[in-house]
Amino acid sequence: MRRDLVPKIAIAVIASLVMLRAATARPPDAHKKPIDDKIAREAYREVTSKERTARREAAVKFPGDPWSQDDDFHERESEAVRAFAGSKELRLGDVVRAVDDGMRERWPSSITPNPKVPPCRPRLSY
Repeated sequence: MRRDLVPKIAIAVIASLVMLRAATARPPDAHKKPIDDKIAREAYREVTSKERTARREAAVKFPGDPWSQDDDFHERESEAVRAFAGSKELRLGDVVRAVDDGMRERWPSSITPNPKVPPCRPRLSY
């Protein structure tokens, strides 16, 4: 009987510790400042200014495969967004929102971004 209690007590203690840690944890971006309109527009301009080069590099990497080109481009775009957020100590979600808002509201930029996604046509081999 006593042997049956040891695993149950261990599980209860571990579960309690996990719940305590979850209840007292801070969000990862808690120390980062929120984005203001000026910096949001700067983020949009900086990220979109890299689109032409990133799309060109993706086209070279995946010739004749628009979906893979777009996928590769968005990976590069993600890296640019993360780099901007890190350099300004901003929350990643705020920078992503700034880029999205800029495209929707057509903020001025050196280029007009292409928000369209080509249809997925899986390759026969990877």
